[in-house]
Amino acid sequence: MLNFFYKLFKLLIIFSAVITGWTSIILLSNTTFNLEIKDLMAKMYLNQKNFIFNVKDLSLLLVKDANERFSERDQRNFRINQAKNK
Repeated sequence: MLNFFYKLFKLLIIFSAVITGWTSIILLSNTTFNLEIKDLMAKMYLNQKNFIFNVKDLSLLLVKDANERFSERDQRNFRINQAKNK
């Protein structure tokens, strides 16, 4: 199983290196697709940035939800303990 992940990681590194090298060569050689490539790379960057912000927002919502549920549970336990003590 570990060997599978190693091979997958190695394939991912090789693929990334090939795409990066190929893109660099194309951008340096000023082909007719330079504008499209730059536009696509800008979109990729914005999507990555939005993904990170969305993960941050999701994390904050999950923490708020957990705090609310825990406070409700604590209030319920407090009421039960008060009822037992009476």
